[in-house]
Amino acid sequence: MIQSLTVKNIALIDELNIEFGNGLNVLSGETGAGKSIVVDSMNLLLGERADRELIRSGQEKAHVEANICIDSAAFADFFDENELEADDELIISRDLSVSGKNVCRINGTVVSLATLKTLMDRIVDLHGQHEHQSLLYAKNHILFLDNYCGKKAKEAKGRIAQLYTRLKNVQRQLDETGGDERERMRSMDLLSFQIQEITEAKIFAGEEDALRDEREKLNHAQFIAQTLSNGYAELYLGGEEGGSALSLVQDAVRLLSQIAIYDAAYEKTAERLQESAFVLEECAHDLRGFSESIVFDEQRQTEIEERIDLLGGLKRKYGNSEKEILAFCTDAQQKLEKMQHAEEEAARLTSEIIGIQDQLYAEYQALSGLRKEAAKKLSAAVLKELNDLGMPGANFEAKFAPLPGRKETVWHRDGIDEMEFYLSTNEGEPLKPLSKTASGGEISRVMLAFKNISAGSEDISTLIFDEIDTGISGRMALVVSEKMASISRSRQVICVTHLPQIAAMADANFLIRKYSADGATHTNVARLEGANITDEIARLAGGIETENALKYAGELRQNAEKIKRAFKG
Repeated sequence: MIQSLTVKNIALIDELNIEFGNGLNVLSGETGAGKSIVVDSMNLLLGERADRELIRSGQEKAHVEANICIDSAAFADFFDENELEADDELIISRDLSVSGKNVCRINGTVVSLATLKTLMDRIVDLHGQHEHQSLLYAKNHILFLDNYCGKKAKEAKGRIAQLYTRLKNVQRQLDETGGDERERMRSMDLLSFQIQEITEAKIFAGEEDALRDEREKLNHAQFIAQTLSNGYAELYLGGEEGGSALSLVQDAVRLLSQIAIYDAAYEKTAERLQESAFVLEECAHDLRGFSESIVFDEQRQTEIEERIDLLGGLKRKYGNSEKEILAFCTDAQQKLEKMQHAEEEAARLTSEIIGIQDQLYAEYQALSGLRKEAAKKLSAAVLKELNDLGMPGANFEAKFAPLPGRKETVWHRDGIDEMEFYLSTNEGEPLKPLSKTASGGEISRVMLAFKNISAGSEDISTLIFDEIDTGISGRMALVVSEKMASISRSRQVICVTHLPQIAAMADANFLIRKYSADGATHTNVARLEGANITDEIARLAGGIETENALKYAGELRQNAEKIKRAFKG
C-alpha cells in the first residue's frame, strides 16, 4: 500500500505531503482546486508519460516520491531480474526537468521508465474516467475477461506465445529456402537469370575505367598521333632551325671525347651523355611506334560505348562497381545451390509448420474454452453487482463469435477469440453491444462492478479511482459508496470524488484547496478530522453549510459507520 506521497513543483503545487492510511482514502475539493494534479503526480510514479508542462511555472525541476509498503517475497522475481535489493519498504521517485531529463529511482537506484512501470503495474491500479472509455471498445473486452480468468488464462497465453514465436521462426527458415515449391521455383529462375546475365558479360574489376580511358584516347586520336610525330621529329630528325635533340647530344659527346685525356671528369660526363643519347634514340623509336599505332577505329569506339552501356545496366541491377557485381553473382550462385538442395529441407520445415499450427489451434481451442467458462461466471458476478448497484433488471453477457476452422485461422499471439460484452439495462429489453447501450452512469457502474469482482482475486494492493462517480447521484451514490467501502476491506483505496456519500464512507478524508499568496496560486492538501469532515460532506451535498446540510452530513457519516461495522462483522 501507499503510505505517503510527496509532490514538489508540479503545476500549482509548491510542495505537499499526504500520509495515506489503510481502507478508503477520499480526496475532495472545489472544482479546479487541483484534484487532478494529485492524480497526475501519481501517474508519474506509475510510469506514465511525463509532460514538461507539469513543472510549476518558474521552476527548473519537479519531484514526485512515494513510500510504499509491499511483501517483498511476492516480488522476488522482479528484484532478481533487475538486480535490486529486496525490501518491504520502497521509496519510488521520479524527477523531471525543463531540459527534458527524466530520472526514475527505486530505493535510490536509477532505473528505466519501463522498469518502474513494470513494478508499479503490480502494486497500483489507477482507474480514471478515461478507463470508462476502454469499455466502449469491443477489442478491449477480451482483456477484461482474461484478467478475470487469472492464472490459467495467463499460462495458456504464455504457451500460445511460445508456439507463435516458434511458428514465425520456422516460417522464416522456410522463406530462406525459397518458400513453398512455387515460390522457390520462381526464386531459382530469377537467380539463374541473374547469374547467366553477369557470367555472360565476362566483366572484370576496373573494366569500365579502362574502357573510358580507351574511349578518351580514341576521341583524341588525331591530336595524339600528331603530337607523337612531332616529338619523334624533335628527338630524331630535327627541324628547320637546327638539328635533332639526339644529334646535338651526340655532338656534345664528340667534343667532350676530344678533351677527355685531360681530365677524367670530362670522360665520365661524355659517357653519361652517350647513355642519354642511347635513351633518346630509344624514346624516339618509341614515339614513332606510338604514332604509327594510333588509328581511329570507329567500330571499336561503337563497341566501347555498347560495353559501357552494358556495364551501366549491370551496375543499376547488381552493384555500384564491377567488384560488387561479381560479389552479387557469387552470392546468387550460393543461394541457387542451396535452393537446388532445399526441397527436402523445405518439406521438413513445411511439415513442422503444420505440426506447430495444429498445436496452436488446440491451444486456441483450450483458451477459448477457459474464456467461455469464465465468461459465464463473470456474467453472473456482474449481474449480482449491477443488481446491488441499482440495476436489478439488467442482463449482461459476453458473446463470442464462432472460432474459425483450422484452415481459416489467422494466427495470433493471444488467441483467436472475438468477444464483446452485451448489456440490457432494463428487464425485457434485448441485449445490445455495451458501447451502444450504456449511459455514462451505467458504464461507471459496470466498471465498478468489474473492480469489485476483481478486488479479491488480483494481487494489486492499491486501487485509485479518479472521479469515476460521473453520472451518479441520489440513492445510487450511496450504493456506489458501499461498494467502495467493500473493496477497501481487502485493498487500500484512494478515491477522488465529488459525492458526499463516498466522502462519508471514508476511513481518511483529505481536502484539496487552492489559494493565492505572494502573487501566486498554490494548492495544498490537508487531512480532515472530526467536525471538519462533516463540514466538507455538507459542502459536497449542497455547497452551503446550513444546519440542515450539516445534519444531513452527520446522518451520512452515522450510516456509513453502520455499514462499515457490518463489513467487519
